[in-house]
Amino acid sequence: MPSRLMPAVVAAALGGILCGAPAHADALFFEKVAARTSSEATCQRFAGDVARNQGFRNVHKNASEVAGEKDGAYVAITCVGRGQEAAIAVVMAVAPSFDRARQVGHFVAGRMKLITCIDSPC
Repeated sequence: MPSRLMPAVVAAALGGILCGAPAHADALFFEKVAARTSSEATCQRFAGDVARNQGFRNVHKNASEVAGEKDGAYVAITCVGRGQEAAIAVVMAVAPSFDRARQVGHFVAGRMKLITCIDSPC
């Protein structure tokens, strides 16, 4: 990009940012918990079970996350495998207030800690 165009591009970008809609910030809460499996894929299945059992609405699932709405918060759960150690489930909740995000996120994290596989292999 020619150097004389750079100030115009920067000015246009800043103008778009400064003249856009007012910023609205929601609160983010996240908690990580050890799952009762060493398998990342099984941990993701557990996340799907928690979403179903806890009545999440508008659920989306893919290889990386399970997400949906619960009690006024948007909740996403992802898992990280660690070899033979317990997989880590990361529960993230976004809501208009931090108290709501923390309440829902902590509740879902607690459910992730409790779920276990009773059949082998998991």
